[in-house]
Amino acid sequence: MEKKSKLIFAVSVTAIISFLVSGIFHSILFRVRHGLVIDKVSTVKTLIEDYGIFESDEETMADYASMGLAAAVGDPYTMYFPKTEFTARMDSLQSVYVGVGATIGADVENDCLVVVSPMDNSPAEKAGVLAGDILLAVDGEVYKSAQISEAAYSMKNGDVGTTVTVTLKRGESEPFDVVITREKIEKETVTSKLMEDDIGYIRISEFDTTDGEVGTAKEFEDNYNGLQAAGAKKLIIDLRNNPGGEFGSVCDIADMLLPEGIITYTEDKRGKKEIVESDKKCCEMPMVVLVNGGSASASEVLTGALKDHKKATVVGTKTFGKGIVQTVIPLTDGSGMSITTSRYFTPNGTCIHDIGIQPDVVVEMETETAITKLEYSEDIQLQKAVEILKN
Repeated sequence: MEKKSKLIFAVSVTAIISFLVSGIFHSILFRVRHGLVIDKVSTVKTLIEDYGIFESDEETMADYASMGLAAAVGDPYTMYFPKTEFTARMDSLQSVYVGVGATIGADVENDCLVVVSPMDNSPAEKAGVLAGDILLAVDGEVYKSAQISEAAYSMKNGDVGTTVTVTLKRGESEPFDVVITREKIEKETVTSKLMEDDIGYIRISEFDTTDGEVGTAKEFEDNYNGLQAAGAKKLIIDLRNNPGGEFGSVCDIADMLLPEGIITYTEDKRGKKEIVESDKKCCEMPMVVLVNGGSASASEVLTGALKDHKKATVVGTKTFGKGIVQTVIPLTDGSGMSITTSRYFTPNGTCIHDIGIQPDVVVEMETETAITKLEYSEDIQLQKAVEILKN
């Protein structure tokens, strides 16, 4: 709350202004009290145009008004994007784009931004950014939890070879700066290898768009079939530092692994449920899923489904806890919105938003190193997964 002295000052200033233009304000206040949102926005615009010595163009006014309306919801994932930001956002969903390769999320409770995960082999990962780092500033500009869009745009916006300086805080350490050089990001979302004892290992770095012959679901299917052909009889699915992605993509992958039943279901503000189900065809191999605090959203859909169906043992640390679904809506002028339209639930009816999924076997990492840079001798979570499958 503001101090009493500040409140008195604000009231005094308001009283003076009201006295000077009392006739105008009386009629305006009546309209605002009895009108819709559009009336208030229109009134503010009129006041600026009629009395303000500084003005703005209508497009900028409309952008800021729209951003304010979205921010008023209090959900950091409901956002309005002006044209340039929306174009950049849609570009980042493509398999090739320019950027730093890091997903950020909102910690509303602490009013800050957090790195959900750096992408495998991305500029952010190469620069030393880790999942769980608190993002304090970008190029000296401080950002809070409601400013995901602005922070993400500032990090991404630039040509190949340009740099961006992010200010991070890790654990109890003092804030520190990391300089990241933007690169062309070429997504390869699924990799695999055959390990000892006929254990197949598949890593999914994120869930990219599914579109026929391309996308994460197709990549997963190819890698999964390749491991089986190579003799894999057990399976490890590594979802650590996977920030999520396209909902349809993760459901397609879950369908390949689960028996007949519910994969997940969503529920909107009106209580309408949309149930996603798998068919009878499923993976018969013993499975372990690796997760950590950077496993979010779509990663949690797959983890929750496999856990509830008792098809896999979950190993690692508690997941991020993002159990809500966003719908991206392009607008006719080139701008757009991301709106949280539903919550998703695991097959057993659990919504993990702000809670996360607790592993069956908790294994805390002893080193702060990017997953892709870990040697097997350092990766005690992967070692535990192998141990479980051997037994």
